[in-house]
Amino acid sequence: MQPLIIDLHKKNIVIAGGGRIAARKARVLGAEQATITFIAPEISKEVYELSRDKGYSLIHRKAEPSDFAEAMLVILATNNREANRTLCQSLPPHQLVCVVDESGEGNVTFPATVRRGHLQVAVTSNGSSPKLTRKLKKELEAQFDSSWEPYTAFLGRSRELIKKLPLSFEEKSELLLELLEDQYRLSEEAQETIWRKLQSFQQNQIVK
Repeated sequence: MQPLIIDLHKKNIVIAGGGRIAARKARVLGAEQATITFIAPEISKEVYELSRDKGYSLIHRKAEPSDFAEAMLVILATNNREANRTLCQSLPPHQLVCVVDESGEGNVTFPATVRRGHLQVAVTSNGSSPKLTRKLKKELEAQFDSSWEPYTAFLGRSRELIKKLPLSFEEKSELLLELLEDQYRLSEEAQETIWRKLQSFQQNQIVK
């Protein structure tokens, strides 16, 4: 398995299943603002309320292979092992498919993810130990606390400004490395000081 970060904004995601696990996968994807469709003969209250609140589509019947033709990502989360297996086998090999009850049948797994602003850290044991994955996620959540959210936003703004400065590659690299020191994550004052310094340097170059 090769980890990838994929932009799912406005991409079609079809979930076969209408129960708790289907809802859980949709909640994970909710922040991505994807276009989600549930297909299942029975829709749970949880899925119904989630779809109502988020504007997801509901189709009340068993999923068929043709339902996934336009989907970038397919999630097979029915409560029937044989149905999940059969649907997976019917899909083309290039399609992204997550089989929730047998990860080895699909080509996509969902890692445990910690998000702090622009920072995203994902960890998986590739199914060998879900308990280890949950343990590591808790450790990462403690390591990367809420201070990383404004800090990563600061890093993004600073990088864009530094890229525009008339400096050599080496000089820009040194500035970017300096911003990784803990003082800039822990102190808004330190952030403001270096930000003013960078802006002043840019303005002086424009005047010249």
